[in-house]
Amino acid sequence: MAFVPAPGIVEVQFRQNLDGQRTMNRIHVDMLGTPVASDILQLIGDCAQWWVDNVAPLVAATCILREVYGKSLETEPGPEATFSAGLPQAGASGSPGLPNNVSLAMSLRSNQTGRSARGRWFWQGFTEDGVVGSLVNSGHVSSIDAALTALKATIDADGWVWVIVSYNTAGAPRVGGPVYFPVLDVLAVDTVVDSQRRRLPGRGM
Repeated sequence: MAFVPAPGIVEVQFRQNLDGQRTMNRIHVDMLGTPVASDILQLIGDCAQWWVDNVAPLVAATCILREVYGKSLETEPGPEATFSAGLPQAGASGSPGLPNNVSLAMSLRSNQTGRSARGRWFWQGFTEDGVVGSLVNSGHVSSIDAALTALKATIDADGWVWVIVSYNTAGAPRVGGPVYFPVLDVLAVDTVVDSQRRRLPGRGM
């Protein structure tokens, strides 16, 4: 696929190991100007600290943050940076981990309708005390919501904007390039356990 520039946008990758399987969560941040390496490094460093402070206490010891990577989507080639100081960091929950595929889709909401204006974060590293049967318990859902809300606050504090980037509409590339929708809220649509099969050992990255 040909490169399509997204002015001002940095892609942030949370690169993790989950019970030996390489996994990733990815977000997009609008730097509100041309991204430079120093700003990318600040952003990913703050994202790494957010993970240590907010995610690690909730996830199994088998869920490990290896590094956080950021790259500009404005130009190709463009600036990039990798943050690994103080990493790897393992999850700190004392409860045993569940199988890698166990997940919960957290919905990222803007103030616009349509699928293009929404995103998802698939939580990983679930523990036995977070799930009852096929449901994530309500207290654990609240903790996940609070953690992701803290990620938004971290990005806001740096003066940037967590966004959903839409490259296509109605099955075709957007005329004039991608459109950005600021993430205003994070929520769980339901508490039913979701599955990410590609996170099972030997199936993904």
